[in-house]
Amino acid sequence: MVSSSWFRRHQKTVYIVMIFAMCVWGISYSAMEMIPKKPIGRVLGRKITQNEFADMVGRWQRLFFSQSKEPIASLVWKQLMYVEKAKKMGIMVTMQEIDEGLQRFAFQIFGENQNIDRPRLLQFLCTNFRLNQEQIARTLEEAIMVEKLDSMIRMSVKMTTDEVWLRYSLENEQVKLKILTLKAKDFKDSVNITEDEIRAYYEKYRNDDYNADAEKPGYKFPERIKLECLIARYTDLEKQVPVTDDEMKKYYEDNKETQYKVASEQTTRDEPPAEKKAVKIEEKISPETGKPQEQKIDSPYKSFSQVKGDIQKILARQKAMTKATEIMNKLDEEIYETMDKTERPGFKDLAHKYNVVYEIPKGKKSNDEFLTENDLLEVLPGSDQLVQIAFDRGKYEPSIPFDYVEGKVIFQLVDKKTAAAPPLEEIRNIVINDLRMEKGLLKAKELAEKYAGTTTKSISFEDMVKAIKTESGLKDVPVCETNYINRPMKLFNKDSRYIEALKEDRPNVAKKGFELKPGQRGIALETSGVKACYIIYLIDKKSADKTVFEKDKETVVQRYLYEKQESFMTDWQNDLSRHTELYTKFQ
Repeated sequence: MVSSSWFRRHQKTVYIVMIFAMCVWGISYSAMEMIPKKPIGRVLGRKITQNEFADMVGRWQRLFFSQSKEPIASLVWKQLMYVEKAKKMGIMVTMQEIDEGLQRFAFQIFGENQNIDRPRLLQFLCTNFRLNQEQIARTLEEAIMVEKLDSMIRMSVKMTTDEVWLRYSLENEQVKLKILTLKAKDFKDSVNITEDEIRAYYEKYRNDDYNADAEKPGYKFPERIKLECLIARYTDLEKQVPVTDDEMKKYYEDNKETQYKVASEQTTRDEPPAEKKAVKIEEKISPETGKPQEQKIDSPYKSFSQVKGDIQKILARQKAMTKATEIMNKLDEEIYETMDKTERPGFKDLAHKYNVVYEIPKGKKSNDEFLTENDLLEVLPGSDQLVQIAFDRGKYEPSIPFDYVEGKVIFQLVDKKTAAAPPLEEIRNIVINDLRMEKGLLKAKELAEKYAGTTTKSISFEDMVKAIKTESGLKDVPVCETNYINRPMKLFNKDSRYIEALKEDRPNVAKKGFELKPGQRGIALETSGVKACYIIYLIDKKSADKTVFEKDKETVVQRYLYEKQESFMTDWQNDLSRHTELYTKFQ
């Protein structure tokens, strides 16, 4: 009663306050709407608002990118960029094209046998993609606009017959070479290096990433870890588990229908006498003598004695896997129960107690206890999850049992080194070897240059080999003759040409071979893989066959045109991207 009487006495004041508050809120909201919002990016000079981008993201994600694993924002931003470019180029989309786009969309969903009218199709799309008809039509219009832009750009790329033949002739031209190899490792021990050179060489490459197969050295190692492991290897446990004849016979009977059946026409002439196919003995009355006569009938299965060894291996591996699981589960339980105790057993003690292997693995190539991810994959192959967990783990936190190719393993991190170049003293031998190899390659090049300029008129290739052997003091200077080889090709953005005679990928050798004229010699350096200098002599050169080209011309033109279009589209898209900007926080 008190509150109601107070309200009646102050009713006018309350209403005035309420009206005032509503006016203030309404004006404030309107003012906020009037204040221009900061754009999230620019496309071809036009500012893109957050609402515009969010609207397009919602529509495209539901209609086209619902299953995409790529970031949706970057995918839709590209489409927005293409739509804006299409509009600037005056590309239009008609209602008929939108209807045709709807039918194509229906075909992708239902297949060609379904015939759904437009209203029912739109209702289905609205229900399943949670969009209204206007949103679906607008998204399809944008998609068709992008499609027409892509088609128009591609159609503008042409290739003339001369251009096609030029590329075909280059790709199908072949050379045959004679090659002399001077390996850097054969000269590295004959070069002199100083302490200052070693330190300067280390400082020059200390911030470059380490890669054993790279052309240049690098001493910045990736993150590395040191592990201690408890390993239950199947091969060790197979020796500890007995396999009886009864178990093998049971396995044979259970599986002979699927594993040990032989074709009826198969004969036993190639089998050892002791492993002839099993035969069935039956008695039959002889029509001549009237006495029982034995008749041998070939069995449709391999005999037990014939497959006994294989069965023994299968059962031993199965039992070893079961035993490994039992042992590692017990180990895991003990580790878990003693984890918080001050004096918990070490891995060496546990290995002795459960009769498993204790090991600190080393890299197969580096022979180092500190392992990179690649090292760990080689040492404990078969589990990417194991590698990921090993690098994410804290020190002395034992893992759960993991399966890998050779058995089961429990590990714990002992030490970790962050990505950095180790001190010079730690990798001194590696730096010295790299420096010697570089100097050895230069020495090989100097020797090659002395003789590569000579022609066959002044000295034959065979005499040149003898002279190089004498001057270098090398007992063996490899010389080989190649088959006909093609020019290098792009493979993973690098030139590549495997030369069978050298058993190596030697793109620079192939490239130099095509630069030579008959009677000329040249030099090629290869700094990746086996570092070596090569003296090359051109034996023969074969031009591309015009007849074969004319026969395959249509297929060749299609492939070359497609590759040219793809290359042009990539360059065009990269150029277009330079005129757009999506601010970092929205990416």
